[in-house]
Amino acid sequence: MNRSLYKTILLASAVLAMPITAFAQAKDAEPPADAPSPDDPSLQKVSDAEANLSAAEAQMSLLQAQLQALQAQVDDLKKAQAKAAPAWKGAPQFSDGDGFTWKVRGRFMMDTAYMGTPDFQNPRDYGFNTRVRRVRLGVEGTLPGEFGYKAEMDFANSSVGFGDVVLTWNPKKGPITLTLGNFESLDGMEQITSSRWSSFIERAQVNDAFGNTRRLGLGVGYKSKDNLFRIDGGLFAAHSIDASLDNKGWIAAARATYTPYVGPGFVHLGLNFQHRQFQENNGATALTSGSGSPSNGQLVQYRARPFLQTTSQRFVDTGSFAAKGDDIFGIEAYGVFKSLHLGGEAQMVKVRSYDAGDRLVSRDQFATNTQLVASGNPSFWGGHFEVGYFLTGETRGYKNGTWDRTKVLHPVDKGGMGAFQIIGRVDYLDLNDKKLQNGFSNNFTTGVATASSSLSRGGSQTGYLLGLTWIPTDYVRFLLNYIHTEVEGGPKAASVKPTSTDPVNKRSYSTDAVALRAQFDF
Repeated sequence: MNRSLYKTILLASAVLAMPITAFAQAKDAEPPADAPSPDDPSLQKVSDAEANLSAAEAQMSLLQAQLQALQAQVDDLKKAQAKAAPAWKGAPQFSDGDGFTWKVRGRFMMDTAYMGTPDFQNPRDYGFNTRVRRVRLGVEGTLPGEFGYKAEMDFANSSVGFGDVVLTWNPKKGPITLTLGNFESLDGMEQITSSRWSSFIERAQVNDAFGNTRRLGLGVGYKSKDNLFRIDGGLFAAHSIDASLDNKGWIAAARATYTPYVGPGFVHLGLNFQHRQFQENNGATALTSGSGSPSNGQLVQYRARPFLQTTSQRFVDTGSFAAKGDDIFGIEAYGVFKSLHLGGEAQMVKVRSYDAGDRLVSRDQFATNTQLVASGNPSFWGGHFEVGYFLTGETRGYKNGTWDRTKVLHPVDKGGMGAFQIIGRVDYLDLNDKKLQNGFSNNFTTGVATASSSLSRGGSQTGYLLGLTWIPTDYVRFLLNYIHTEVEGGPKAASVKPTSTDPVNKRSYSTDAVALRAQFDF
């Protein structure tokens, strides 16, 4: 409140005091015993006093109205000051009080790792390496009418990508929410969960192998009043925000979760499904898991790294082959009981392949007319199971069917030591299928197919992971992972075990890695 406003209020108070005092004196005066008659001249003086009193009352009413107006101005000033002061939610959040909010958000993750060299004939990408995994900046907030928005860009490794870029609508804050934009296509729990809350440095390998990621689409979600049951469905393009001109590929997806309370904690149960039709445009990428180069035509490739992004090596890889689409079936089961959490997920993919002898003369799908096809519809699967425990008493954060921020009980900025979590995981992926290993080289123009067998296609990979996570404050985390990887078959088995007499798909080897991540978010 400024000085001029204080001066005005003091002046008004002084002016009010004068007529109020005169009014009180006039009311308290006792009439004399010998009151004058009506014709007495003194009555004129009484009339003048009454007139003065009426004028004073009118002036008092005017000043009271002015004081009320000044008080309204003071209240408006207080409201304006409250709107201008940002709230703190990991970063300043601004609000106008009428439905508009705005907050900047971001994260930074840097990984350093050492991985042993199983393939001495091709020693590329092994040993020590450091990589900035994510540098993400964005904004989020709300708009009048129950709308929300989020937009994130990733600048890691000198390239620009996109995270969530969405507009949401929750009519009357009811059970239905619509989401439009670039977001996860209703994959499993770990894939949908923000990378900020991942158990390990990298997500489970089925997400890398099966190409689970964000897509452009529209989703509809429903949640029960008690927030125990949720179901989501969506339609997506076959690509995310990029330069693709694909007009054929699409994805239909659904996910349902149920979270009942059990004893001192709760259980998360979930099912997820994706029906994917690969794009057909010549020269476009149908689906390549990981960061492979674009392929021509309606092709698919399933492969996975050895639980680290500090290497480009893939020990398990199907190679590219022609396919129309696939279906992914997933199951989720976790339990959180105070400081203990355990559970896992599994997914199976069933490929809708072309047949040997198929001809597509009228459809310009393949820049190269001869492509590998399977001798049927191959299928692959993978899953993981983990157990974790907070040594310092925290409970793993959970919200709306996904993992969320863990609230540190004794953060270092309050004189505590932060939160410490130990966790272990077994993660398995099987990309072997005889229908692919005993495939055909098919010419889609002539329909001529010739046998094309290779036992090196696919392979299986098992990871044994141990982790120690330190969370000094709610917004800073350090993850230390030990990773033991065992591989059987796959494209590197022949070069890693060149003297083995076992079939290539039965040759096994292993490697070990240690990785450290430092991250913060806001």
